[in-house]
Amino acid sequence: MSSATPWYTAPIVLGGGLLLFYLLSRIVAKAAGVAGLDAATRQRVTRLTTIVLAAWLVLSLALSLGPVSPEAAARPVPISFPLFIGGSLLLGLGALRIPAWRRTVDAIPLSTLVGVQFFRLIGLLFLILYSVGTLPGYFALPAGWGDVAVGTAALLVGYALLRDAPGARGLSIAFNVAGLSDLIVAVGTGTGYLVPLLFGGPLPGPTTPMTVFPLYLIPTFAVPIAVILHVYALRAVLQESGSKEKGEARSVERLAA
Repeated sequence: MSSATPWYTAPIVLGGGLLLFYLLSRIVAKAAGVAGLDAATRQRVTRLTTIVLAAWLVLSLALSLGPVSPEAAARPVPISFPLFIGGSLLLGLGALRIPAWRRTVDAIPLSTLVGVQFFRLIGLLFLILYSVGTLPGYFALPAGWGDVAVGTAALLVGYALLRDAPGARGLSIAFNVAGLSDLIVAVGTGTGYLVPLLFGGPLPGPTTPMTVFPLYLIPTFAVPIAVILHVYALRAVLQESGSKEKGEARSVERLAA
């Protein structure tokens, strides 16, 4: 397997990261505008979200360009991977305790939370890099095809939700569970820990090209965002189901009275 990363990888990954940053900023700005917030709070939510996303992307980029010490290279998994994924998930869930952010998230349509995951089509890049010998098959094939499937499904399920098609809510639950499972497989094969379970054989260790620029941006920026989007989408479906059940219960109580 070649350790060289083709030149076109950097513009694809950087372009994808910037596109994701732009889309998320626009989605939050629009949701804040319809969430019933006062003007000052709306501007504060929009500005802070943009700053956090920009700082997140810049930090990921800076760490990807930094030198790798021998001690860090010897670790089975770069310590930054769990820190980015776990830290961002805690931030995303913890922020829901802030009323203004919770109202903003609640104002994002479920179709948008699902549809924006089309960025997972970047999994095509994994398949291309496997074909040229940059990435190993035990990671690139399950992660690449899984991401392509999730990215395609995001567009289809998002459209079904937008049209309020019958069964679309159930599809969205299946989509988000499948999307989270794909991320677990991608991270597990990328770090090597799932390889013995899925393919047999010894633990191969981390997929080295994913630990340096530019592919480093995927597990430290794109993957954590995908996890948060899945969690927010599942939360939206469950909240909607709970609201319907409460409404039906009140209707039954009124009829019984």
